[in-house]
Amino acid sequence: MVWKTINKLLSVITPLIRGKDDRFLVVEIFENLNRAAYIRANFENKSLKVIKIRSHPDLKKLLKKFGRLAKYKIILGLDSHLASTIYSSVLLPRDQYKELIDEPELDNLISQAIWKFFDRSRNKVAGKIGVADMDILLTDVRIRGIKLDGHKVVNPLGFKAKTVEVQFSQTFLARGLIDSLKDLLPLNQALLISENGTAWSSVIAKADLEQKNFLLANVFSSKTQLFFSDGSQNAYFDHFNWGEKNLHQSLAENLAIDHDIASQIIEKYAKADASETFRRRLEHMILREMRTLARALDLAAKKADTRVVYINPFFNLPNAFSLGFKNQFERNIELQPLTLDLISQKFGFDIKFKNNSDSEKAFSLIATLVEWYLSPQDDKMSQLAKRRVRWLSPV
Repeated sequence: MVWKTINKLLSVITPLIRGKDDRFLVVEIFENLNRAAYIRANFENKSLKVIKIRSHPDLKKLLKKFGRLAKYKIILGLDSHLASTIYSSVLLPRDQYKELIDEPELDNLISQAIWKFFDRSRNKVAGKIGVADMDILLTDVRIRGIKLDGHKVVNPLGFKAKTVEVQFSQTFLARGLIDSLKDLLPLNQALLISENGTAWSSVIAKADLEQKNFLLANVFSSKTQLFFSDGSQNAYFDHFNWGEKNLHQSLAENLAIDHDIASQIIEKYAKADASETFRRRLEHMILREMRTLARALDLAAKKADTRVVYINPFFNLPNAFSLGFKNQFERNIELQPLTLDLISQKFGFDIKFKNNSDSEKAFSLIATLVEWYLSPQDDKMSQLAKRRVRWLSPV
């Protein structure tokens, strides 16, 4: 009886000690694929548990796999052809610089900064997404810092300054996409809407504060998207047409086989499930095709003036970090993988999986959730920003 009473008390007390678990549904929408993950998070204890990850080309069918959406807090990550998230800043002069900054002026400065950046970015974003500039809407804005005369401050109220620099992130979407998403997702439950690659590169930047400049290369089935971070700005950089299909096509032509068999052979090669002689022959063929990837990354790194490239393939890309692949570059480039260690070790999260096999494909989903966690939440300046941009945002 005593032990039963103790166990009953523990069952009530333990959740209170550990803190509350929140249910998150992290949704990724790519060009040819949609993915989602149900993640239980206890941010007080820095614990994340991935309950399940599912994928489906039809977003409506994918979301049905997670039951009633009302029970989740939603994090939405979008491919670069659908959204643009830009981390940047706007510098504003103060006419009355001898006066102390009060709340009405701060409200006005934030409004000016948001509009100024929105106005100068709208045409570029419209061209990237492929819609008219009048169809570009602002769906997420976060104030990430304030500098007075070049010096960062936590709260600018009560200070004097000649210039105010507002650092923020803004996410732009097309009006038509927002209308489509409203039919499938309760957007009022969305805590973050972001361009996928920008969110991931933001997490990398925060994890490695010493590494100011880097490129993130997300390698998909038929293209590679590049994102650049330099410590203050963080945004989409470029893309080129190389991906999994190129690798399969090259191997299929070399061995006179079809694409499906080429894919299976690459899987066996990656698992060392072949003779040593055959593996050496395959390695030569694979590296010969991957030379195209190396040259494109080399050129992009030179253009971005960086020697650090994080490679994030969405398929089994063999030899991406081998000496043989590194030797394909003309310059000395530091290639880095993206693993969950970056999140668990740098930010102190205990990450667990209901199905261990999900760990191989979870980095991007967890990184988007962590980006929301690391972002400003309900601070006064972000509240001012969100209030000011309601007329630019239909969400």
